Amino acid sequence: MNEIYGMELKYESLIPIDRPKDTFLSVGTVTFLIEGKELPLDFNITEGGTEGNAGSVISVNALIKDFEPQVFMKEYRELGLAPSTLNYDFFADHYSDTYLAEVYTEYFYTNVPKEIYLPLTLKSACLLFQDGRTLDYSDRISVFAQKQLAEVA
Repeated sequence: MNEIYGMELKYESLIPIDRPKDTFLSVGTVTFLIEGKELPLDFNITEGGTEGNAGSVISVNALIKDFEPQVFMKEYRELGLAPSTLNYDFFADHYSDTYLAEVYTEYFYTNVPKEIYLPLTLKSACLLFQDGRTLDYSDRISVFAQKQLAEVA
């Protein structure tokens, strides 16, 4: 059982956060660029929390899990892939040609009249597999992905 389990993501705020307990993180589609082709992944569950003091730069940890291949079946077929092939062996074989192109993320204050989005940087990203193995993409995060996280306002 070496199928995808989820991803562990570690973010850091780019500005001091006055009320960390009043923030919310939502992670959507994660897109890998493998040999020049986009491979989107979707997960059903986001869990996590913040670390740090009010008024300072904080860390935001997220675990996204429950891989949902049905969302992008059309894209997988176009790439000649079946969900069962998206396993540890596939990603390990393509690791040297793979980059994290996008992690659709929203981080914002709650309990305010209008949501205030907050800029982040992605510090680390690990793809997790059901058999306990991991692949670390922390040094393979694209500049484009980082730019999107920073330009939320």
